[in-house]
Amino acid sequence: MAEEQTTTTERELKDYSVSEMYDMNQRLLNESVPDVVPVSELAPISALREEYENGSQLFLSQIDWLVKQGYTHFRRAKGKYLRKCNPRMHLTTHLLQAMEIAFIDVTVAFAYLDQLIQSPLVEREPKVGMSLSLLSSTREDILNAGAQAIVVDDAYEEFEALIRNVAIPDAQGRLLTERRLLDIFQAKSSETTYVEDASTPPNIVFFLRLATRAQLKINSETYDGFLYDPETGEPLDAESFCNRFVDPVGVEADHMQMTALCRELKLNLDVAYLDGRKADNVDFVQFREGPENQAPLTVLYRPGHYDILVKAESK
Repeated sequence: MAEEQTTTTERELKDYSVSEMYDMNQRLLNESVPDVVPVSELAPISALREEYENGSQLFLSQIDWLVKQGYTHFRRAKGKYLRKCNPRMHLTTHLLQAMEIAFIDVTVAFAYLDQLIQSPLVEREPKVGMSLSLLSSTREDILNAGAQAIVVDDAYEEFEALIRNVAIPDAQGRLLTERRLLDIFQAKSSETTYVEDASTPPNIVFFLRLATRAQLKINSETYDGFLYDPETGEPLDAESFCNRFVDPVGVEADHMQMTALCRELKLNLDVAYLDGRKADNVDFVQFREGPENQAPLTVLYRPGHYDILVKAESK
């Protein structure tokens, strides 16, 4: 009887809608880790497994499969992130008003900076130089897509300062370390009594949203036929798509938003889908928009939520 009940549960799980899967994952996350910080300390993947021990065996099997592939740790990322208003906000449209930054953005922002920090010492300075050059080019694209410099530059300068700080000491004589990066994303005291600016991470994430919009608008012909309303199937132009699925509060990044962000920042990204729909593996969706020799950032997707996935050899 128990086996029959389990089989029925697994079969029903495969029929869950995206919204039902989202609600289930958020409930499990909130129950097991009620006070998730924007980005958490590294945790063993066994901690992730514990979240699902009273749920579907399919999820447990997928997590076990990830372990066999060498993924031993992960960082939880907060599901939503509020960007503080600044005095210039009254000059902008709804795109640039206080907004909820959710899902992939904070995960990519942290993983991108952490990957620079983890670079071998001999490669760090040239990689930082390339990143700064690319960031400057992205700023120009954002301006060409219609954003105002007075709104963009605060976020740009904060992102630029962190990237530069990977190779060049800041005013306090500190380089950006993994520990300090985590302190910055958690907005707490770091290495000294110096308290990190709580506005830095949401401003960086805000910049990534603008970068996504810029890529879609400037290269709109490339995306013709691929932008649509996922609920109605209605085709959309780039401006309408950005207005509805890039800019607004609480909209989850899907394939096209991730493609656009990776193209704009020249990133390689792997997204592992922990969705409870398979027992023998986890689907990885690969985005290859960066150099061939660039290691991909790896994130773990659970409906409505992205975490950072870490392989043993990368730590």
